[in-house]
Amino acid sequence: MAARGDSPAVHAFAGRPDVWSFAKLGTAVRRLSAGLRSRGLTPGEPVALLAPNEPRWIAAYLAVLHAGAVAMPLDERADDGDILHLLKANQCRWIATTSRRCDRLAALAGAEPVTYLLLDAGEAAAENRIGWERLASDTASPPPEIRPADIAVIVHTSGTTGTPKAVPLTHANLMSNITALLAERLVTPGDCALLPLPLHHVYPMTVGMLTPLAAGATVVLPAGISGPELTAALRDGNVTHLVGVPRLYTALVDGIRSQVRHQGGLLARLFPRLLRLSARVTSRFHIRIGRALFSPLHRRLGPRLRVLVSGGAALDPEAEDTLTALGWEVLTGYGLTETSPILAFTRRGTWRRATAGQPLPGVDLRIANPDGDGVGELEARGASVFAGYRHNPEATAKAFTEDGWFRTGDLAVIDADRFVSIRARVAETIVLPGGKKIFPETVEAVYGDSPLIAELALLAYHGTLVALIVPNLEAIRSRGGGRPEDLIREHLAERGARLPTYQRIGGFAITQEKLPRTQLGKPRRHLLPAMYERALKREPATVSVELSVADRELLQKPEAARLWDWLKARFADRPLSLDLSPQLDLGIDSLGWVDLTLDIQREAGVTLTEAGIARVLTLRDLLREAAEAPAQPETAAAGPPSGLFEREPGPVASAARLSLAACNRAILRSLFRLRVVGVENVPADGPCLICPNHASYLDPPAIAAALPSSVLQQTWWAGWTGIMFSGRLARAFSRLTQVMPVDPDRAVASSLAWGGAVLDHGRYLVWFPEGSRSYDASVQRFLPGIGALLKAHPATVVPAYIAGTFEAWPRTRRWPERHPITVIFGAPFTPAATARPEDVAQEIRQRVIALADRIDKPA
Repeated sequence: MAARGDSPAVHAFAGRPDVWSFAKLGTAVRRLSAGLRSRGLTPGEPVALLAPNEPRWIAAYLAVLHAGAVAMPLDERADDGDILHLLKANQCRWIATTSRRCDRLAALAGAEPVTYLLLDAGEAAAENRIGWERLASDTASPPPEIRPADIAVIVHTSGTTGTPKAVPLTHANLMSNITALLAERLVTPGDCALLPLPLHHVYPMTVGMLTPLAAGATVVLPAGISGPELTAALRDGNVTHLVGVPRLYTALVDGIRSQVRHQGGLLARLFPRLLRLSARVTSRFHIRIGRALFSPLHRRLGPRLRVLVSGGAALDPEAEDTLTALGWEVLTGYGLTETSPILAFTRRGTWRRATAGQPLPGVDLRIANPDGDGVGELEARGASVFAGYRHNPEATAKAFTEDGWFRTGDLAVIDADRFVSIRARVAETIVLPGGKKIFPETVEAVYGDSPLIAELALLAYHGTLVALIVPNLEAIRSRGGGRPEDLIREHLAERGARLPTYQRIGGFAITQEKLPRTQLGKPRRHLLPAMYERALKREPATVSVELSVADRELLQKPEAARLWDWLKARFADRPLSLDLSPQLDLGIDSLGWVDLTLDIQREAGVTLTEAGIARVLTLRDLLREAAEAPAQPETAAAGPPSGLFEREPGPVASAARLSLAACNRAILRSLFRLRVVGVENVPADGPCLICPNHASYLDPPAIAAALPSSVLQQTWWAGWTGIMFSGRLARAFSRLTQVMPVDPDRAVASSLAWGGAVLDHGRYLVWFPEGSRSYDASVQRFLPGIGALLKAHPATVVPAYIAGTFEAWPRTRRWPERHPITVIFGAPFTPAATARPEDVAQEIRQRVIALADRIDKPA
């Protein structure tokens, strides 16, 4: 290190920028190594490191190795039990840490003889606590001889599938990776590598710290991992390389796209076209024109940044394509803790999309028992592969084949050019009862591609493929709030239609807990089943008792305080927090909002508008709306204008309505060979509620063509405001065809008031209780609003089933095509007056489903 003199080795941004030259780092390593040895540290003895990324962490790590001892970095986020277990299992007498963490560690260690090296204390000292400066020594005793086979570091597996295992890596293991990466010119002297990842993982330790230092480059440590902190380090640290994980890069891509959309105008229109142009040129001519095309972006993020290194998990191919088109060189790799870690890497100039690159020099890879597609477990051998787990011979025996190859536990395929493509972890592969195998990450990428979804993970639940979903409440709020569960259900159904049948989920649960992940972003899948169970039961996440200043100010407002006290009494059986979602955590649906808001008005003296209700996605939102809504007397929901049903249409409107009905009937009977069954079940007089299934835009025309003319003239239709009232022409058509506005998300009470007025005037009402078109022709859940309508306005119900419209015009197709359609009307019935709205909706649904079995569906 001394040979590189004043060249910067480490540039840290925590607090005040702190630059350590190679000379300063080398001196600190030698002095600390001497001090440790003078205090009795012996070769091969483990030294735990529990501290944040900073220059002294790096110096302590290197000093331990220089002293012939073994560095054992620990995860700061680990719980006390795990830390205590690791300290005892490895008999650690030394812990390098900070003053703030020392008391915690001392309480854990109890009476154990432990000496603490305080990285943030200078001369401070106590019986077993020694400050950095006090321990450092200028004693010139030579360090012990270090052999390649000596253990350098003990790291621990990420624990994605269970208990972490201790992995000893030798100096030879580490040097094989470092030497190979230097030969590939990953970094060169003068480069600056930004490292936002915790150093206790072997990937950032080897690739982000040791390799740059060995190359004479600078390791840049940001103040934190927030966007502003990373951006400041990228610019002020003159960063050329960013060492990250896929979640960092997908967040970067999402952030760039969001900014472009927000700016709008010409930039938003040109951006995707410029991306496609850059991608074509880069792919065909290997010229990165993205740096010129998107130069303002590069100047803002980091003028010198040119290389993005991704590891720890597979990088999404679309994110990789976008980053490459933007002008950065994206280098991906693959490896494990047990392989120091890199086995395969994207060599400069040999990029191949959606692969982990080719084996590093000195690494041999093979596929064990490949299937017909060449997919099998990847096995490895070479100088970077460890010899076995520490104090765990059983795990070691399972990890190696009889001929000495290491079982990576990953399913992969290797092509003719030796490019490695990772499919999934063997232990994480989902095997369905029929024998079909699901590679979770591949399917998760399809289902999770939505702004409504923050996180998504697949798992098998009682033999069924299901998804655990964390919603993006802000994105849902921007869509107008409403029914998060239904919005997500529609997205999942639409995405599932693109997948093979066996890859489609059979259910999902929504949670507001973050999915459990390692610090490198890998899901801890063994924890998902219990989490899925909690989500199904709507068990809330752990309630935080600490309130922010803004929350305390909110609860001091009289209306909010009164409502909060009432809510705690209303839901006394569960702990409440402001972050809970009324829809997701408390199970309040569209009908529930009607009841809840009436109770709030009566008991808390606060009247909420329907627009305000639509903005509510958390209890905090509810209190804000209450605080801003002055107390006022109860008002009736907005229904149809007075005298609407007594007005007779003019001659022009009557002629247009009759002509439209005749044309619709002719089209349905000629092009779609409409067949009608059970029309005699439609009563001669109203009030009557006709409830069909909903699979296509053709459903209303099919029902209209199936009804007798005398009935059709008295029939009103429930039409979603998002389509039937979205513009001037749509509104004119709706008035002509007697469509009433329905908005199950924002205006539940008004929608029910309209429907009630239709029935009270003895008319017919066609209402699609599913609320939206089916994605697979199956009958979806009937929303309880239909039950609430009938409870308040009793009427005869006629269930109806429509077959063939899904095949003629599913929601995944732009235009319809010819296909026979059948409409069957079931026997009329009157729901019990005492039945709950949810039960009425369920009864109607069952009657509709029963009609499907009576239809002789055309082939």
